[in-house]
Amino acid sequence: MTENGWRSTEPNERLIELLEKQKRELVVRVLRKHEEVRREKGFTDRLIANLSDLFFVVDEKFAIVKANEGFCLSLGVPPNKVTELHLSRVMTAEGLEAMQELLKKGEFKDFETDIRTRAGDLIRVSLNSFSLTTDSGRTLHMMIASDKSDAYKMMLRIREAQEQLIHSGRLASLGEMAAGIGHELTQPLNAILLFARNCTTLLENPESNKELLRENLSIIIDRVNKASSIIKSLKIFARKVEEEIYPVDVNIILTNILRFLESQLKLSDIEVLLYLDRDPPLVLGHEVRLEQVFLNIIQNAVQAMGDMEFPKLEIRTFVAKGIETESLSEKKYVVTAIRDNGAGMTPEVQARIFDPFFTTRDVGLGMGLGLSIVDRIVLSLSGFIKVESALGQGSCFSVYLPVYDEEVYEQKHYYGKKPDLGGGR
Repeated sequence: MTENGWRSTEPNERLIELLEKQKRELVVRVLRKHEEVRREKGFTDRLIANLSDLFFVVDEKFAIVKANEGFCLSLGVPPNKVTELHLSRVMTAEGLEAMQELLKKGEFKDFETDIRTRAGDLIRVSLNSFSLTTDSGRTLHMMIASDKSDAYKMMLRIREAQEQLIHSGRLASLGEMAAGIGHELTQPLNAILLFARNCTTLLENPESNKELLRENLSIIIDRVNKASSIIKSLKIFARKVEEEIYPVDVNIILTNILRFLESQLKLSDIEVLLYLDRDPPLVLGHEVRLEQVFLNIIQNAVQAMGDMEFPKLEIRTFVAKGIETESLSEKKYVVTAIRDNGAGMTPEVQARIFDPFFTTRDVGLGMGLGLSIVDRIVLSLSGFIKVESALGQGSCFSVYLPVYDEEVYEQKHYYGKKPDLGGGR
């Protein structure tokens, strides 16, 4: 109370001023916080929008709640329509099911699948996921998809170029064996001509020469069949590489190659020792590619024995255990060992024989791509090659190809029709 009986208003005014000041400071702090959040959100939105990868967010029901510009452009979806999409319209049924199974186990990385554009085209991508639960309990899955389509196109072009090199190598092999093939064809043709002339003479008195005519004609038929088999071999080895991958018998491939090389081996006076497993397991591969592998190694062996007085080629097939390079687990392999008693190689040459364009031949006699392609073919079939050699003591190339496992074959969904194995051995 003041002296005149009235209460002082100064404390109340100061209190009001203090409350007003705190109110203003609180409003400023809220506005600043709001501006900070807005700026952070704007920065996040710009960051997401400018990601070079495809970015999108889905909720627990796999409806798309957010996506960046790259995602919209790649799929051909207007940005204002992207939140109307469900993943079932963007991914294949198999891809969505596989992704759902992965999410049940947690976050995942490098999951390759296809996403569908608005026009219906499929784009191959590699997906990484990050999941979070909001304060309200909502689960969101953030997906970053790297477009792999260009990489796959490049791989396809590389494979096409490799197949062309393989085909060119086969044609070059035919050229190298032209002399032997010509000699082999000359023999049956000369025999046909000789016995045909005999038949012409014998026809002057057919009744008394009936048995001799029959014998001459039988020889002509046999020689025609011989010439036809040589031409058939030429056609087989000149054909293009097939795409299908399927179970094959290594013994059959080796037998066909040796039949094809028979004339060249005879001309080179090479003794062939063949020790083939009586009933080897099948391996998964391309028949034409494996023909190229073994043909190249055998021809290299023939050339290495060019100066040998008694050249000898030994070919074995057997089953052995080996370590798979990817999983480091022990597996069964069908091994084809091709050994010669030729010039052999120094350790320095052995270290480089699978390098592209490396060759020990004279200039103009080889590009040095043969063993490089051989190595890549074997690696593509999950196999590997071991080389043993010493200068003056010959060389041995052992090709390891994993034993065909039908269960694994089915799980990996290899493309191409599965052949009928009944009687195909």
